[in-house]
Amino acid sequence: MNHDERPPADLVAALASDIQDVLGDDLVGLYIYGSSVSGGFDHGVSDIDLVAVTATEVGALDLAGLERVHRLFASRYPEWSDRLEIVYIGSATLRSFRTSPGSLAVISPGEPFHVRDERVAEWLQNWYLVRENGICLYGAEAAAVVPAITWTEFAAATVRYAYELRNRSRVGASGGVFAYTILTMCRALRTVRTQTHGSKQEAAAWTRERMPEWAWLIDSALQCRLSRGTIGLDDEGSRAAAETFIAVLADQILANYRPSETHKNVGP
Repeated sequence: MNHDERPPADLVAALASDIQDVLGDDLVGLYIYGSSVSGGFDHGVSDIDLVAVTATEVGALDLAGLERVHRLFASRYPEWSDRLEIVYIGSATLRSFRTSPGSLAVISPGEPFHVRDERVAEWLQNWYLVRENGICLYGAEAAAVVPAITWTEFAAATVRYAYELRNRSRVGASGGVFAYTILTMCRALRTVRTQTHGSKQEAAAWTRERMPEWAWLIDSALQCRLSRGTIGLDDEGSRAAAETFIAVLADQILANYRPSETHKNVGP
């Protein structure tokens, strides 16, 4: 599979145009990031990741209109159903994200469009990637609306998220959840070891080379991801092994994390 693919430009442009039509002057900037930009995009599997920064707080937006945009997009392009991750955030909330609570409106795979009231600092990895390598689809450049974030902050957030994943209950979870956790934690380990951020596929290959005893499980996670959770990691033995591997990865991440390092290298 070609991991250098991108979502069709006309499809992304149509989605961006529909969002602009609903938000009008409330839209400060719209950005695409993630595998669509930096590599690791898998046709038929990867999501379209967008962040929309708005002049007003999300509670004042036309949320019903945005929900219609998402629903119509899925009906026009059924292969993209449940493959949108779009975050709407007010510009004032984003500017003060480290210290202030706030609201986000989010649609993501497996979740309907909804408003979240939470610590937006927990989304630091997203804000960093938008600022560092996101592409502006509309409005102000990302550096003008997303505060500067250091590599040290990004690495620390990566480690925190990895430990959050480790501690989540996966009782009764789908194979796709196990695959996502394994590949995300492989990427976190590569991030702290190499001081670079890359794709899940790069991280899987990198971890596979260094931990060959777990190669079979990494391959199963990749197969499960590419089948959108329909193949692999569906038996009791592989899931028990996955839980063990997740714990091993978490220990390796902590052992290799160096908070004082300040390198910043984001890319494929």
